[in-house]
Amino acid sequence: MKRTTRLSLAAAVAALLLAGCARVEVAEGPAPGVHVRDPKAPYAKPRMDAVAVLDRTLRNKIAVEKTNSRRSPAGTLEVWALLRNRTDYPLQVEGRVQFFDLDKVPVEGPSAWQRLALPGNSVATYREFSAITSGIGHYYIELREAR
Repeated sequence: MKRTTRLSLAAAVAALLLAGCARVEVAEGPAPGVHVRDPKAPYAKPRMDAVAVLDRTLRNKIAVEKTNSRRSPAGTLEVWALLRNRTDYPLQVEGRVQFFDLDKVPVEGPSAWQRLALPGNSVATYREFSAITSGIGHYYIELREAR
């Protein structure tokens, strides 16, 4: 066997072995947020203290009328968003929130997806509490159509 053929064969075997070793460990709990690319705003970054509607089809069906936060009696941060169903039929929406410190650094993993029923032409409130009591300064809510 020629030397170049042996080297090519050895390189192919090494590549196959290394490809078989590459595994992604799946951790339990909520998945991190997915960066959604929007061709209309390619350089957009998530805004703090805001709501992002992740599904394009859902953007025409609901309106985020108001969002805010406040401290609970226990000291955690409660965030909420008032959602309006702009259609004549009921919708199922899921929401989750990520909390950040005053420097906009994540301090908790995203919460679990929470389902919210929106009857036709109605309003409903998505609400979530932080798990920790101190060091939270900002939030970012994500909404998607229920799966």
